[in-house]
Amino acid sequence: MYTKAIMNVLLMISSIAMGGAERVLVSLLPHLRQIEGVNLMVCTLNTTRDSPLIEPFERTGVPRYDLGVPNLMDVTGWQRFLRLVREKEIDIISAQDQYTNLYGVLAHFATRIPVVMTRHVMVEPTDSRKEKILAQMTLWALRYGADQTIAVSEAVRQHLSKQARIPLSRIETIHNGIEVGRFDTKSQRAAKRREMGWPEDQPTVIMVAVLRRGKGHEVLFDVVPQLQARIPNVRIKLVGEGELGEQLRQQAAPLGEAVEFLGQRMDVPELLGASDVLVLPSWSEALPTVLIEAGAASLPVVATDVGGAAEIVAEGETGYLIPPVDAAQLAGRLIDVLTDQELAHQMGVKAKQRVDALFSLQRQAQQTTALFRRTIAAK
Repeated sequence: MYTKAIMNVLLMISSIAMGGAERVLVSLLPHLRQIEGVNLMVCTLNTTRDSPLIEPFERTGVPRYDLGVPNLMDVTGWQRFLRLVREKEIDIISAQDQYTNLYGVLAHFATRIPVVMTRHVMVEPTDSRKEKILAQMTLWALRYGADQTIAVSEAVRQHLSKQARIPLSRIETIHNGIEVGRFDTKSQRAAKRREMGWPEDQPTVIMVAVLRRGKGHEVLFDVVPQLQARIPNVRIKLVGEGELGEQLRQQAAPLGEAVEFLGQRMDVPELLGASDVLVLPSWSEALPTVLIEAGAASLPVVATDVGGAAEIVAEGETGYLIPPVDAAQLAGRLIDVLTDQELAHQMGVKAKQRVDALFSLQRQAQQTTALFRRTIAAK
């Protein structure tokens, strides 16, 4: 076991954007800081994609060192990175995304500092030539530049072992946690609905996801007429922004007021507490954190059975899992939850109990630092 009094940890991420990995990191920082003997620093590549998430990040008090690199070809950025690692006497580097994984490789070979990389996705996008090259470079980085890899779900761990030809012994599953109390918002339902202008008795389906390919928004749009046939006043609330924002708004236009785009929001916990069911019809996920957040808000879910979703949702107890792109089952399960208040209530109660037990940030922080110490000791 690693016994140095203070462990200097450098957490790397491309920027403080409003993405899943960034949200997880910012939420985790205060809990990592509470663990005795851990000195945290964050290194970003640039500030170009910084988002409103920068405010909660700055409140953590963790120092940030930005390399100011425009792209991976910036040699001076690599030099600044190595100088930072040496000057701050970093004991271990934790890289969180594709680009910072490549910096981890440099540290692995140039400094011999232990490197832990985190896999937040099941697969990287490969639609373009650039994406294919970057995806292959990421697998190479994980195979040759990481002493250990954190998989955010067991599904990711098993898939990554085969995809990157890495022994399972070099990959550890650590589920993402959330600030459970922050999402205990069911008691605020009436007040939030008044604020948002939502009628108290209006059945409300919420989807919290980046507006990009693979999230299944188009599948949800297809089932709205079926929902309206059984529940005429049903409303779909979409939280998030992204590259397909304009396209998805055009697709949803014929549905009129049944679908509302709320944009990027910082009050997601309260919006979840004000809703009746969360839907996530994704084609692919690693560990969809929003399912954990919904559970903490005592909200039942209807989601596709992809990636680590089944590690969060207890089928038939805290929600329903359906096959991807199955519009009939998606409509049917949403109708089941929206038309049976007692079922929805019991699912919400059990979902909160499950999240409280398995998905706290304290648990994630303890498991993560324990892995860091084992990795350093093994090195």
